[in-house]
Amino acid sequence: MTIIFYRTRLCPRCYMARKHLLDLTHDRPDLIVEDREILRDPIAAGRDGITMIPAIRIGDTVLSGIYLHRHRIEDFLRQTGCL
Repeated sequence: MTIIFYRTRLCPRCYMARKHLLDLTHDRPDLIVEDREILRDPIAAGRDGITMIPAIRIGDTVLSGIYLHRHRIEDFLRQTGCL
């Protein structure tokens, strides 16, 4: 299953959310985390329904927020069947 992580390299919140996401999926080779740098193509991110970063998208379900705590990411992964 592919998990899309929307971010920008300039965002410290994105850095921490990505670290939590990679830590949670480290032991799951069936989960692929794909990074999308929104500054490269902001129009595509908008089409994907991304209005705030950091954001995690699994299928049609999106989690985003000012600060994505590890527990919030973990809950999201469980709700979408990834964990």
